[in-house]
Amino acid sequence: MSLLTSSIDLDMIVSPVSQEISQFQSSQIEHLANLFLQAGGTVKPILLRRVSPISFEILEGYFEYYAALKAQEIDDQFTAIRAYVVPTDLESTILEQYNFLRSLSTSAPLEISAPQTQPETQPDLAQIENAITNRLELKLSVTIDRIVEERINASLQIFANQITQQINLHLLDFKQSLAFVPISQVLSPTQPIISVPESAPEKISKSKNTKAAATSKAKATSSKLKAKDKFISDDPKVLQVINDLNTINFGDLQRNLAKSAKGNTKFAKPIYELKLQQPEQKFQSIQDVIANVQGLAEKTMQKIIDAW
Repeated sequence: MSLLTSSIDLDMIVSPVSQEISQFQSSQIEHLANLFLQAGGTVKPILLRRVSPISFEILEGYFEYYAALKAQEIDDQFTAIRAYVVPTDLESTILEQYNFLRSLSTSAPLEISAPQTQPETQPDLAQIENAITNRLELKLSVTIDRIVEERINASLQIFANQITQQINLHLLDFKQSLAFVPISQVLSPTQPIISVPESAPEKISKSKNTKAAATSKAKATSSKLKAKDKFISDDPKVLQVINDLNTINFGDLQRNLAKSAKGNTKFAKPIYELKLQQPEQKFQSIQDVIANVQGLAEKTMQKIIDAW
């Protein structure tokens, strides 16, 4: 049979009653405690007797035990000490060996002490277990609180990063929208915006004026009739396009126009400027869009609606 050491939590060792700490020099205890912290533990295990499933009492090694408590006071990460948990049937033999080796190390006359006898009064195991349980629960509670606090801080950091990203996206879209707002409207939003009429076409010669005007009027009338028949006002797709043109932001407007052809993104700026200059006047129909956006033809508008 071989003796094996175990790492025993200091909270599970019953504070000794028979050995007062005052018999040891505080400077020596503190010195040994610092040596424990530097080495990570004791090189000489103490001897323990198990008094319950979760508690032990000291047979030998009181000085090392007090030094371990001092080390825990200096650094709360130091929580255990190396020890032999002595079986009951080997207790007297192991104590005899321990005392014999101690007598040789101190160069004192060999004195084999009598085996320690069990005290007449048995310790109150229930009280000991209750005290140890309370200490373990306190340590567990502190550990849980620390873990919960770390988790909460990590979650709050992630949430703050998400909110910051969303705000940055909205600010970017807002800046893009402001790029198309006239300076006069930004400086004086209450003043009416005076639209500049387009330059009049050059005068046509008198000999061809009447015939060209009649032909242009006939074509315009024919185009309006065709557009009216082509873009049905109660078509759900057409209604969706009109509603989106009146409501969506500039970035989404560009993306939807690009679905039909990349070149159609050029219509995003005039459409968006019309919305900003006259926000109270919305597009009522597809014909309104074609009539107010220069260069936008019916065929192109039909492709935009199909790909919207």
